[in-house]
Amino acid sequence: MPQRMKNLLLLLVCVVIATHSYSSPDSEPFGKKTVTSDLNKLHREAESYYYKNNPKALAKAKLLADKSLAAEQMDKFAFANELMGRIYLFQGDMEKAQNCFDSSFDYWESVRDTTRISFLYSYYGELNFRKCNYAKADRFYNKSLELKKQQRDTLSYAYSYNALGNVQFETCHYTEALTFYLKALNLNRKHQNISGICYSLNALGTTYKEINKTDLAIEYFNKALQLGEENNLIKNIAYSLNQLAALQNTLGNRNTAIELFTKSLNLSFELESKSGMASSYMGMGEVFQSMNQNDKSIEYQHKALKLFKELESKKNIAKCYENLGLISYSMRDYKLAIENYLQAIDLTNQIGYAKGTANVFRLIGNAYLKLNNFDLALTNYERSLQIQKSIDNLKGIASCYTNIGLIYIKKQNFNKAEKYLNLSVEINKNTGNLGGLGSVYNNLAALYREKKDTNQAIHYLKNSLNLAQKINRKTLIAENYRNLSDIFEEKNDYNQSLQYYKEYVKIYNQLYNAQAENRIGWIQMQNEKEKRENLVQLHAKEQFLKEEKLKKERLTNTFLIVIVGLIILFSGVVYRFYIIAKKSNKNLNLEIEERKKAESLLADHQKNLESLVKIRTLELLKAKEKAEQADRLKTSFLANMSHEIRTPMNAIIGFSKLMAFTNSKEKHQYYTNIINDNGHILLTLVNDIIDISMIESKQLKIKKSNFYVYPVLEELRQVFEEQKIKNGKTDVKINLHIPERIENISVYSDQIRLKQILINLLRNAIKFTDRGSIYFGIEVIENHLRFFVKDTGIGIPYKDQALIYDRFRQASNNGVEHGGTGLGLTISKSLTELLGGKIWFTSDPDKGSEFYVEFVIDDETIVQNKTIGKENNPLDFSGKNILVAEDVESNFLYINEVLKKVNANVTWSQDGVEAVEKFQDDHFDLVLMDIQLPKINGYQATREIKKKNPSVPVVAQSAYAFRDESNKMTEAGCDAFIAKPYTEEELLAIIEKNMPQKN
Repeated sequence: MPQRMKNLLLLLVCVVIATHSYSSPDSEPFGKKTVTSDLNKLHREAESYYYKNNPKALAKAKLLADKSLAAEQMDKFAFANELMGRIYLFQGDMEKAQNCFDSSFDYWESVRDTTRISFLYSYYGELNFRKCNYAKADRFYNKSLELKKQQRDTLSYAYSYNALGNVQFETCHYTEALTFYLKALNLNRKHQNISGICYSLNALGTTYKEINKTDLAIEYFNKALQLGEENNLIKNIAYSLNQLAALQNTLGNRNTAIELFTKSLNLSFELESKSGMASSYMGMGEVFQSMNQNDKSIEYQHKALKLFKELESKKNIAKCYENLGLISYSMRDYKLAIENYLQAIDLTNQIGYAKGTANVFRLIGNAYLKLNNFDLALTNYERSLQIQKSIDNLKGIASCYTNIGLIYIKKQNFNKAEKYLNLSVEINKNTGNLGGLGSVYNNLAALYREKKDTNQAIHYLKNSLNLAQKINRKTLIAENYRNLSDIFEEKNDYNQSLQYYKEYVKIYNQLYNAQAENRIGWIQMQNEKEKRENLVQLHAKEQFLKEEKLKKERLTNTFLIVIVGLIILFSGVVYRFYIIAKKSNKNLNLEIEERKKAESLLADHQKNLESLVKIRTLELLKAKEKAEQADRLKTSFLANMSHEIRTPMNAIIGFSKLMAFTNSKEKHQYYTNIINDNGHILLTLVNDIIDISMIESKQLKIKKSNFYVYPVLEELRQVFEEQKIKNGKTDVKINLHIPERIENISVYSDQIRLKQILINLLRNAIKFTDRGSIYFGIEVIENHLRFFVKDTGIGIPYKDQALIYDRFRQASNNGVEHGGTGLGLTISKSLTELLGGKIWFTSDPDKGSEFYVEFVIDDETIVQNKTIGKENNPLDFSGKNILVAEDVESNFLYINEVLKKVNANVTWSQDGVEAVEKFQDDHFDLVLMDIQLPKINGYQATREIKKKNPSVPVVAQSAYAFRDESNKMTEAGCDAFIAKPYTEEELLAIIEKNMPQKN
């Protein structure tokens, strides 16, 4: 019934259309209102195509211009010219863009429309910005802002502020750029302009990325991404994902970068945005280049190049050629690299993109340097320098000075080399470019090596190393370590040379391992993607069959309606006979088509079934391999555990029986020691099994507290000194390393679990080291607390190193004589992660292993100096008045009890305001100030107290005893501070130290 109704409705539509087609020739033509309506519609379509980066936008804008001119609608003609100008600007055709903007500007100026004129000034600013004429761009942006201020169009201020920020960014004035972007952000937030907020957040992220403030860059990119997702702004989401992906690539997180670029690419496909797709392809190509996957990199760069060519975006086409040149450079095909660079320069010259031209000239110089053609290299560096100076690009100028200095080193002209390198140092210092400064220091070291001044060379290499470590540029760190090793070898200081070479090898291994992990991760991701695509294709095929069936049904119904319409025009008799014939034919056709469909579907299902059988067969084979491997591990583990448990049990039972048959005290003692040792072995095995079970069931609890590190490490040294003697390894030396400056430190962690980790590592070191030394201890590296255990034992074979943390796994060189369950390192890794740290190792077979356990020092892992009180000198604070500002009653009661013991007079205030008021009313000798107080915090309260009487000492107390808290306390006027939790002795010691003495 519904189908018949649908057919009837369609038939009525046909009749209406037929009736309309025979309307009177005297019908009224389209009026002016219709023309205006059509132009408005065409204008909306053109803008819609423009914002979607659709190539049809230009054709629509030209059509709008032609029709507007024919209809004498000059405002629409001016709008069309503006739109064409913006499109030409995107495509890099600056001359056509200028002409279009001029045409539009003349009209708006003639009608004195200041709103549109302000927009045109913005477009002129953008035009000059693209030409790298930043001074002129800045003038136009400011003109636009002035007009907007006259109109009080505060929302449009945000666009101008973002544009002015872009000018400051390109001229390396990053502080000013941040100021403009923040102004734009505040205005966009005020007007709830979500898209504008996203733009400003991304701009702030890009600026912080440029000045190496990575944490802030990630924060702002994530804020932009979150806001875009909350408001379903797909274009903004895609852009933010691309920005985050590029940043992750610079940080070396290649798989994360690929994942983010892929998400952005999918969104651009959804939007049909060729520009977005091309940007993601180009970024992915850059990631694969970083991973030395040159084939994938070239593939993605060409995908991007194809799309940018369709969009006629010359600036981005030039960037693709530049990237292709970099790939050829990394493949050591320097001539091909130069060819690609020259294509890039040709395009940047066409659009007047001076900054891009300057950068590519510098890259050509690098290629000629590799070809040992120093003259051509110098010529291209000087060309780049000339352009960089013309656009006042300080960062680019500094890079050119560095490159030219390197050329003069090669030419043995040391005076000129030193001059240019020092010029680069000065600019990099002024602009805060730590990466550039590190590279220059490296080149200065090379200069002084050539001049045989090794002390100066070492000085600059260490400076370069410090900067490289600060910004975590591992390639530069490795290069510095290698150069330092070579210099000390030349000085015959082989110990220092070896030390630096070891550090070089460590960093090189990290880079290599990271690259390998990225490669493996990419392969896994591709496998998952391929599996998903197969499933999607199967689903799409089924959907296609359904849609085809529906299409055929619709076509059949439409055909029937047409036939019915013809029959209505003819006689009813013919209609009746025709229907009878048609029904017969229809039934016959339906039977034939149904049979064909059935045969086609049967063939397709057969193919799909074969594919599914193959897929499931492969999955079953993989599952079978995993099951067999698990069964082998289980069998091996049970056999190993049976041996490990029965061996000590056999000794315990055997010697227990022997004790019953002897009266000798010496034998009793001997048997008791054997039973005790084997009991400890058995207990260790049981504990390992219980621990791994609790870890896997997530029932293991971490109990943190403050404890001193040195006693724990000293205890372990003594235990394993005894252990090595018991194991008959007297040739092994055990050395404990604790630097003097951190000898008395305490940490907030789980002492038992930390000790368990170190015991496992030391036990392995003893087990696998027959001679040589075991070196363990602690060190603080920047904001990390690192424990280490190094040995000179048998090491771990390379083929086993990837499996060393797996349960029940043991290295292939761990024979029967070494024993063990294979759980120690698994437990240690899990415990380290539960404590918030990380564990890693390096090992060379037959040379030894080095294990590291590292924790970030933050509010959860507090490192503080141990306070040593005075002995045999009882304190007496009789007559001393102490004001205690503490909002938690239990904390005050504890402090009060401690101070009562030394006869102090204590006054309590529960908030910051009360503390200031009580300080004014009474005379106090000392104030104990909690930082986290209600009403006003401890910082503000301290400032008020110091205004009244700066001589009264204020001791701050806080749970935040690290990083910048101590600086904040000092700035507020605090004389000292103590970290919570503290002991009675520590509290009294700091009060005694700061209590004023009587004259």
